[in-house]
Amino acid sequence: MNTEKYNESLSERLHKMKELREVAKSVASGIIGNTLYKEDLFFTSALDRSVALLDGVVNMLQERNLACVGILVRTQIDTCMRVFAAFIAPDKTAFMDGFLQGKKISDFKDNRGNKMKDVVLRERLEEYDSQISEVYKKSSGYIHFSEVAFYSSVCAKGNYHIEFSIGLPIREETNEILLEGADAFIHYTLLEYRLLQAVVESKERVGKSESYGGEAQ
Repeated sequence: MNTEKYNESLSERLHKMKELREVAKSVASGIIGNTLYKEDLFFTSALDRSVALLDGVVNMLQERNLACVGILVRTQIDTCMRVFAAFIAPDKTAFMDGFLQGKKISDFKDNRGNKMKDVVLRERLEEYDSQISEVYKKSSGYIHFSEVAFYSSVCAKGNYHIEFSIGLPIREETNEILLEGADAFIHYTLLEYRLLQAVVESKERVGKSESYGGEAQ
């Protein structure tokens, strides 16, 4: 896929991302409602983080910066997992208090008695998204210095020639991967909104309830 075609295909994704940014406003309004609770601080901060990541990934997609797109996809998955942790914490009040005090989410246990490390959160979230582990592992290759960096900077050109690309625009062959990154980011933004919608509906349903026991639909 050449870059001209990439930009045409990207415009559709960017339009969707613009829509998602607007949706974030209504989600935030629903979370806060008429009364602000401690839990709302957790969920709105997660939402704000995702909007910031959304703005960042738009810029990186336009710049065709694959490394940063991969990192941002992985970071958005991380946000989804931590939002999900609030749903499976047996003592939501203790979880929220600990989070606001700076404790690691991995120090808390889920409602099955397991510490909520990334692997636990990822595996449990597979109940709602079957592909999360695969995308998590692929995008983690951009977080850590791995073989992904090698294949992004070196290209075999035939006749035993190797082309190095250091600080240059990425090859057009990677345009499809960039679009996959855009689709993945949109997907995990929608997954987060799906989780947060359960919070909105729970707050609407119970009014002044001090905890959110809703499940993602």
